[in-house]
Order: sequence, then C-alpha cells, then structure tokens
Amino acid sequence: MVLYTQSSRSQSSPLTGESGFASRRKLLSNRSRVFILVCIVTTGTLARTQEKPSAAPAGLLSALRSKDRGDRRDAANQLGVLRARGAVRALVEALSDKEASVREASAFALGQISDPAAAALLIPLLADPEPSVRASTAFALGMIADRKATEALSFAAGDADAEVRASAMFALGLMRDEGAVDELIEALDDPSFDVRYDAVWALDLLRIDDSQRQAFRQAVQFSLESLRTEAHARATESGSGRPRRATGIVKDNRYTKPPTRPLGIHKSVRPAITDVALRAKAGGSVKLRVLVGADGKAVRVYVTRRLGYGLDRRAVETALQYRYDPELEAGLPQTTWTDMEVKF
Repeated sequence: MVLYTQSSRSQSSPLTGESGFASRRKLLSNRSRVFILVCIVTTGTLARTQEKPSAAPAGLLSALRSKDRGDRRDAANQLGVLRARGAVRALVEALSDKEASVREASAFALGQISDPAAAALLIPLLADPEPSVRASTAFALGMIADRKATEALSFAAGDADAEVRASAMFALGLMRDEGAVDELIEALDDPSFDVRYDAVWALDLLRIDDSQRQAFRQAVQFSLESLRTEAHARATESGSGRPRRATGIVKDNRYTKPPTRPLGIHKSVRPAITDVALRAKAGGSVKLRVLVGADGKAVRVYVTRRLGYGLDRRAVETALQYRYDPELEAGLPQTTWTDMEVKF
C-alpha cells in the first residue's frame, strides 16, 4: 500500500485527538493479512481556506431521481464526495430506494456530509435486508458521531454479517463513548478477524483516565501491536518484503527544527486488508481528505474516492492512526488539510 499526500493549511482551530484504554483479553488471529506499507509524501500549494461543504449541483440532484439505478448510485456517491449539505433531503429520500446499491451509496454519502440531523433517519437502515446497506449505515453513523446512535450501533454489533459488526466497531470507536466499552471488549472474541481488529482499533481511541483501568489500556495496545507483528512476520515469510522508512522524501533533522516546513509523516502504521477484499482479490486506492491538527494528529477524515470491500473503513482507520509532523510556519505548527491516497 502506498500513501500520497498533498496539503494545505486551514484557518480552523486544531482539535484534539484521543487515545484510549484496553482489555486483558488477547486478540488472536487465525489468518493474517497485511499489505506492507511504504510512505511517500509530496506537497503542493492549495487554497489556504477553511474547508466548507459544496453546494448540491442541480444535475446530481436530478440524477438521483433517474430511472437508471447506476445513475442514481453514482449521483449519491458524488454528492457524498462533495459533502453537499443541500443534498441531505434528497439523499434521505433515496434511503428508501428499491435498489440496495442506491440505498448503500446514499447512506455512505450522508456519513460524509455528517449532518447530525440525518442520524435518526439512518438508524432504521441498520435493519435493512442487505448487509452492504447495514454496513455503510453503521459507517455513516460513526462519521456523524452522534452519540444518540450508540444504542442502535450496539444492536448492530450483534449482526449476523461480519462486515456489519466490523463497521459497528469502527463507528463505536469514533463515538468515543465509554458506554460502548462492553460491546467492544466482547467483540475481541468475535470469530471474524475484521471485527476483532476494528474492536481493538476502537478501544484504542477511547480515553479513560481512571488509573484502575490503566491495565486495560496497556493490554489493548499490546494486542494491537501483537496483531501487527504477527501479520508482518507472516507477510515477510510469504515474500512480501519488509516495511521501510521512506528516505530522501521528508527531511529529517532531529536536532534543529526548521522554522518553516511542509506537512510530513512522523509515524505510520500497517493496516490489515479486510476478509471481504481478500476473498474478492480486490485492489485499488481510496482517496481521503484529512484534517491534521497542530498536535500532529488526524482529527477528521472524509472519503473522496471509494473502493468498497471494507477498505474505505481501513483507509480512514489508517489516517486516524498516523502521527504527522505538522506544517510549521515561522516556527508555529499549523492545522492543515491534506489529500491522501491509500493504495491496496
């Protein structure tokens, strides 16, 4: 997997990411699937303005009512890329489309727009007969991060489909709600690799200062690192090579920080490919729009080009786990928007 970035500074205030706690239960994996990661960073000049959702183009709104299901699906996806708030009503109406692919795309798009008013209207789709619709609905609720949806997501954590359960873990993690701890810990024993992986990732996002729970935090961190180590070892045995730190791309000076520098990568992670993508032998890239805070943490991520197979979720998780060297201007760290492409 290769990741490219292009960045621009934002006028918005930096937000604070959160790290979490963990469980003593050991996360086990029957099979390990990781694409070895190499990071290449490039920078370019973009408009240094605060990110704002786009208006809803009339043509896309019209296409959302087309007789052709492919046109309706594509219109929904494009409205999500644009984060067009003016399309919320039309996308909500499309949630009842007879075609599952249109319902799925509309739910995903509403997650990208992240209008809290859409959360209550999305929740009923967690009972949709099509698993892909339920999975994208859970993903969207996580992107909106309205804690009123926590109970519904806890219900989805028990879904018969593994992708839905994994998406529910992802969403509960983004909620950062301590009330979801029991579901997340229970998921560490799930038979699905994806569900266990996403549960550990979600637990690591939670921040609990209670010293009595420090052991849980350490154990989940250990589980995540163990998972990555085991996966890396198996990938190496299969001839995939070893991860390398990119050199010659981002200048690294440990002793004298330059007063001005572009956004760079400080710490990368190796994400695991999903079971669904592995079975389908799926590959390609997911494009993201990421807000990096002045503290070097990704605090908001939007999907600007989808791949499916659960890899959109993996790409978002990857961006949120990265640690960045924030852009410096006159020695001061900046909040920066960056475009990233994650290739699987």
